[in-house]
Amino acid sequence: MTMMLLGLGGSWIAIFGQIAAASYYVLAVSTALVVVSWLVSYQRGSLPKLKWWLWGTTAMTGLAWFVLFNEARINDFLITQM
Repeated sequence: MTMMLLGLGGSWIAIFGQIAAASYYVLAVSTALVVVSWLVSYQRGSLPKLKWWLWGTTAMTGLAWFVLFNEARINDFLITQM
């Protein structure tokens, strides 16, 4: 809606459908990358330096999984709020 108010029209919205179709794959790859990041930082001994950064990425990835699995409930809740 904001993009349409800025004059960008609605044709760009079709991109979201393609992204949503690949969301499981993108999230699985993201999770694998976070796990690899933990392992590499542990092996190199840089875990104390990167600890907060890694916890942040882990939390964001967990939040993304939560939203993905509860998408219908979130949509229903938002619709009832209208």
